[in-house]
Amino acid sequence: MTDTTAPPPRLLGVLFLGTLLAALDIAIVGPALPALREAFALTERAVAWTFTAFVLANLAGLPVMAALADRVGRKRVYLADIAVFAAGTLVVVLAPSFGVLLAGRVLQGIGASGIFPVATAVIGDTYPPERRGRAVGMLGAVFGVAFLVGPAVGGIVLSFASWRVLFALSLPLAAVVFGLSA
Repeated sequence: MTDTTAPPPRLLGVLFLGTLLAALDIAIVGPALPALREAFALTERAVAWTFTAFVLANLAGLPVMAALADRVGRKRVYLADIAVFAAGTLVVVLAPSFGVLLAGRVLQGIGASGIFPVATAVIGDTYPPERRGRAVGMLGAVFGVAFLVGPAVGGIVLSFASWRVLFALSLPLAAVVFGLSA
């Protein structure tokens, strides 16, 4: 007998990819810090803002994105979050100065702030209660995968390309997530 109430497997895949997009962006920053420090002639303390700006914007955006998702719809907010994240990534990649790079990191953080919570809410809306825990657990496992793979990928990419290329790698994934989500 087939479960007709089960959401399509593609849904969890799209949510998984979106969460991976945001999580990888946090994980690849560590290897990029020395290159950013050199490119913009920064101190250790100053370059740390690359990570801090993202995290602060992410934390500030969480309640806003959750409220927006409840008011205007999860899909619209999820798509907007992916678009804002991608726009922030483009700003980072093209940044002529560290200030502009930080502005891009803030945009990325705001965009990322809704990706995981909205994905979790979509699971709550679409999965039957007996399957929600497993689906949310799989989504949470994405962070573990990202933090294992991200620094290695960052190190490999930086061994033959610039920090701009490292950040630019998020753009095709963002386009795929946006397209599949739409």
